[in-house]
Amino acid sequence: MCTLSGDGADMSAIPLFRLLVAGVSTVTLVPLVSLVFVYNTKPDIIIKAIRKAVIWRAGLTVKFVTVDGYRFAYGERGRPSETQPSILFLHGFSTSKDTWARFITALPKNLHIITLDLPGHGESDRNPNQDLSMEGHANTVHKFVCAVGLDRKPLHLVGTSMGGGIAGLYAATYRKNVALLTLFCPLGVVSPVHSRMMKAFLEGRNMLVPKTIDDFREMTEINSYRYKIGKLKLPDQLLYCALADRTPHNDFFQKLSDELGRKDNWDVLQRSMGNISAPTHVIWGREDDVLDVSGADILREGVPNCRLDILDDCGHVAVNERTRQAVAVFMNFREGVLNGYKK
Repeated sequence: MCTLSGDGADMSAIPLFRLLVAGVSTVTLVPLVSLVFVYNTKPDIIIKAIRKAVIWRAGLTVKFVTVDGYRFAYGERGRPSETQPSILFLHGFSTSKDTWARFITALPKNLHIITLDLPGHGESDRNPNQDLSMEGHANTVHKFVCAVGLDRKPLHLVGTSMGGGIAGLYAATYRKNVALLTLFCPLGVVSPVHSRMMKAFLEGRNMLVPKTIDDFREMTEINSYRYKIGKLKLPDQLLYCALADRTPHNDFFQKLSDELGRKDNWDVLQRSMGNISAPTHVIWGREDDVLDVSGADILREGVPNCRLDILDDCGHVAVNERTRQAVAVFMNFREGVLNGYKK
């Protein structure tokens, strides 16, 4: 039986005790007992179930496509339109396509949307020979774009964190394929001010590959400003399940982190930003502890035709922490550009 250490505790008996006291029927207890059993034996299953639920709620259908023997997984909603560019979403380091589910749920239903599991993440294949560089990821994304027909018409490319860096490189490399570009706190820019994560990295600590529940709490703090200041309460039991879900993949995450953390990769987007021709929208959380917001001005000044929006009281996961505000500025940018094109 798995037991949380530190501030956590074995919760297997507590919910059952409360329900028994309340006189809950045996019929209700059966699934709850099953849930407790799963929590204590296969906690990662709970996170997988949550992922499937949020994907379903966003109206996304999970699909697969194979390119050169490599299987991509992606979620799709809607159909391509003659008047509205399709939107392709790229998630960040060690997450998956469901990162965008909450954001997508708030978008208009008439948009054609695809959210991709990047190589080695989510349900996409993990190839030991995969080029894990940012440029390699951009080229791999292009193979996916062509495989699902997104190359037939310029698309709206959106990425966050690592996915933002990949999206920016893609737009700089495959310029004709991108009509609009939106970057949420993208990787690949050397911010003038070091973030909390960067300071730890320079001291030899990697905060993005947690191995203990305390490590996971710290990683959650640097990603979510609301969690950091206590406004977002996440029970240790949920964090424990999320940690159990990630742990089997830590070797891959460490390998990817080592590649992205090489000093010559720190400014990989910054070096290419002048080649981006699509109208660009940069969105950043003011309280970002992963990639400091001071990097936003570099992109605003270095990317032609770039708009910048800073979200107050917001950390690194802006798409989930300030969903309403993020969707509002996102759609304002998109509609403004498309209306401008029509004139």
